[in-house]
Amino acid sequence: MDRSASGEAAQLKALVVCYTSGLDLRRVDDESTPFIAEQLRGCPWQRLVNLPSNELYPTLVTGVDPTLHGRWGVRLESAGAANGRGALADLLPDAVTTTFQSLLHLLTRSYDLAAIPPRRRRQFAITRSKYQRRLGRPEALVEIGGAPSIFSVVGAPRCRYRFSSAMDPMRSVLRDLCSGPYVVEMLELYSLDRFQQWNLDRPAAVRAYYRRIDGFLRALHAKCKATDRSLMLLSDHGHEAIRASVDLRQRLRELGLPRDSYSYFTEVSNARFWFHSEDARRAITQMLSEIENGTLLGYGEMHRYGVPLKDASYGETFFYLDPGHIFFPHDFHHALANLWLGLVDPMQRSRLRDPRHKGNHGHLPHFDTENAFLALLDPRFEVVVERASVLDVAPSILDALGYEPAAGMSGRAIFRRARSQNGS
Repeated sequence: MDRSASGEAAQLKALVVCYTSGLDLRRVDDESTPFIAEQLRGCPWQRLVNLPSNELYPTLVTGVDPTLHGRWGVRLESAGAANGRGALADLLPDAVTTTFQSLLHLLTRSYDLAAIPPRRRRQFAITRSKYQRRLGRPEALVEIGGAPSIFSVVGAPRCRYRFSSAMDPMRSVLRDLCSGPYVVEMLELYSLDRFQQWNLDRPAAVRAYYRRIDGFLRALHAKCKATDRSLMLLSDHGHEAIRASVDLRQRLRELGLPRDSYSYFTEVSNARFWFHSEDARRAITQMLSEIENGTLLGYGEMHRYGVPLKDASYGETFFYLDPGHIFFPHDFHHALANLWLGLVDPMQRSRLRDPRHKGNHGHLPHFDTENAFLALLDPRFEVVVERASVLDVAPSILDALGYEPAAGMSGRAIFRRARSQNGS
């Protein structure tokens, strides 16, 4: 409900949300990010307790946890479908089928998880929204898994979403922002995240890129003020430099288990397993428990980290590496895609000398790497909660604009107009 429609004035006329993925609070200082540092001293902001996930966007815009919006990596659909006989693709080597899938992905951008062989890929329901967003289809995100988002509450015609991974956002996106009759404009700025993934081993280059992003945010803030909008700055995590990698595939091969006795999905910093035999459960659990610098969890324990799983469909057992450690190879890596991205994207040039990430995130939320934060760059407001989480982002956006949160949003507003500003 729009409170302004019931006679109560909306707090803000319009809001620009710059979702700057990977903006690390530990790298905010007066030298590299003078504008951000100044704003965090003078405007209300709050740290956010994170979720153990590499895709937080659905939670950020719906205000509900992944068990409700249903976007959390992959879900096991049918182990039998993956291990059955007779599929034509299964007669070909994995290197051939994944190369074809990677080519299709590079051409169309619509084929998710291209590096997973078909015999494994068929068992999964892929729940990620990543490529929907990057292909510019925000209308598909008005409701995510049946959960209303900020866009459905405000009304899709009064909202605009844009995804950008351009190296220079000042030149590529600034001109188009703060224009049109939009109440909410959300810019998902991915370039800083990507730059750190592949350049965090070059501290001077990272500092220089933070200065570039800081300059863009300064210019965006000035444009917001000139057009009677407020700017909200959102970051979902930081990045940790990679010190070591774990070859999980090799460790699984060494166990000598039948291929149909387990299923697994490996992200860069974590892995999930489903077991189809007691031998596989016992052997893999023991192997995982012997990996240093990580945490082994059953699905029932995930509620401690904000994901209250009710069954094993998203994973029976999870293993999260500590910051500074990654799995390699993982289910996003393919040699062809790695070569192509290293050639065409200057930010990812380091792929050509080493295909392993140089920085990463997606660990358990108590690590500093996973620090998220939300800042409202408007000194007329103040923080009203002592502790906040990523579930509070959607209610905070809506409340700042004078809208009631959608039914089911479990978070609460982080900001309110400061008492000295009431009635002004």
